[in-house]
Amino acid sequence: MVQEQEQRILGYFIDEANDHLNTIEQGLVNLQDTLSDSEMINALFRAAHSVKGGAAMLGFDSIQQTAHRLEDYFKILKENPTIQIDQKLESLLLKVFDTLQELIKHLESSLSLPHEVVSDLMAQTEPIFTELNNHLQLLAQTSERNADSHNHNSTFSRDLLPVFQSQVLQRLREMLQLFKQPETSQSRQQLQEHCQQLLQLGEQFQLSGWSKVCEAASRAIANCDNNYRTLAPVIIKDLKQSQELVLAGRLNEVATTDQLKALSANKLHR
Repeated sequence: MVQEQEQRILGYFIDEANDHLNTIEQGLVNLQDTLSDSEMINALFRAAHSVKGGAAMLGFDSIQQTAHRLEDYFKILKENPTIQIDQKLESLLLKVFDTLQELIKHLESSLSLPHEVVSDLMAQTEPIFTELNNHLQLLAQTSERNADSHNHNSTFSRDLLPVFQSQVLQRLREMLQLFKQPETSQSRQQLQEHCQQLLQLGEQFQLSGWSKVCEAASRAIANCDNNYRTLAPVIIKDLKQSQELVLAGRLNEVATTDQLKALSANKLHR
């Protein structure tokens, strides 16, 4: 009975997700027209939000994360209608949509999302997220300059704060889970990869202070003399505080703490 109920709930989610996918696809095909129609851009935002919520409830992290990215991008477009849509932006958004559609199609056909399928799809999509972040940053800055409202104290466009915030939070959650696992070379490598992805995020948004904090965190994790119990509170706290400073626009205050510097400066032992 429980299994039948779970399958029924899954069926409802898939049906609703397909409806939302249709809404998103229609809006992306003519994105410039969509952007000029407040109802349509709101519909795209709600569709991505609904898929994200349903996937989170059922534990489909890959669908949740991909829908969340789309939701963030739609929010930026919704709140900044002066951004000029170009073919590259449309193409990149459609590629992210294709990933979301592929995940849901696989779920519909097999009623599951095997790790290898998810891993391959997300590995292919991660560079698209990076390129999309970079391009949207460029378009947002151009829009600000054209409106004579660009902040000359920083090249970081505040329009992209939701993207930065959600991506950092996602990485921090995953790092916390890894810190709770046994200390192995594999988990250390995964932690370092998360730090590198956070560093790349800083480079995309031209946040030099943030990138230095992430680099120091990666070096500290690489040192096997630093155990997880010591690393976790320092690294998570430093990254959270640095993120809060970025979100508050206090970019000049983002810096590596003495504690993290000490952990990252320790000599590595073979």
